[in-house]
Amino acid sequence: MIMENNKDTYQRITDYVIEQLDKGEIVWQKGWNTYGLPRNAVTANTYQGWNAFFLNFVTMYNEYKTPYFLTYKQAMDKGGTIRRGQKGYAIIWWATMEDKSKIVNTNESGEAEYLQYRVPKTHVVFNIDQTYGIEFPQVEKPFRTHTEKIHACEKVINEMNDRPLIKHGGDKAYYIPSIDAITLPPVEMFHSDQAYYKTLFHELAHSTGHVSRLNRKEINRFKKFGDENYSREELTAELTAAFLSAICGIEANTINNSAAYIQGWLNQLKNDKKLILKAASQAQAAADYILNKSSVSNIKEQVKESITI
Repeated sequence: MIMENNKDTYQRITDYVIEQLDKGEIVWQKGWNTYGLPRNAVTANTYQGWNAFFLNFVTMYNEYKTPYFLTYKQAMDKGGTIRRGQKGYAIIWWATMEDKSKIVNTNESGEAEYLQYRVPKTHVVFNIDQTYGIEFPQVEKPFRTHTEKIHACEKVINEMNDRPLIKHGGDKAYYIPSIDAITLPPVEMFHSDQAYYKTLFHELAHSTGHVSRLNRKEINRFKKFGDENYSREELTAELTAAFLSAICGIEANTINNSAAYIQGWLNQLKNDKKLILKAASQAQAAADYILNKSSVSNIKEQVKESITI
């Protein structure tokens, strides 16, 4: 991934996604590697938001053995280095900045507290296949039977707090915010069990935007199918479903990659350089809500930050 210093991070990421779409590649739709979500090889922390999709794409596209990455410094600290001629991959991290022109409070000591905001910065990581002189622990490739995958999906659904009503009938899948209910076709109408759960994850993602949950404007304010808010919400739901599918070990391709679909995203991205990072951030928050990974107040803060992107 080549990045020029004179471009802001939003534009760099968007340019990369557009470049791949022009080739017919949808970064967020790439099948998940068999090891699950990408993670840092030293800290074992999983990458979040856009970074998870990007590094999974990198792993699959370059046929790396595992989705484990580290920085140049981490490689040096481990007593090794990066192989000659290898190129790294720029991922984002969020830096907290202050606007000295806007005072929001004065503390007890009389010191001004300024408006804070977050901006994306980048640093470079390398896959462990690109390193030299480091012995990494052997990692067993996780294996789940079909039954175990379905059990994992059911566990995610059943343990979601404040879950919307889920009912079955008809031949379409949809979520209605006004009654906070998901409708799905009967299970037997799907071509596979995994397709059923991927669709349900997509609709659960929509439900996290309800006013009583994360209150996403994209789902609460859209006026008609196909308008700007609807398109943004659809992307957030797809990315959320992809996160949940990776965690449960099922395939995540719930959207088609037709020429019309790709052209639609090209048009959206060219008009909004912040779209993909915002959607990925909101998808992470939605997945965390469904998985009960953090307090609702903390997740809402995530959403507030993504809205300011």
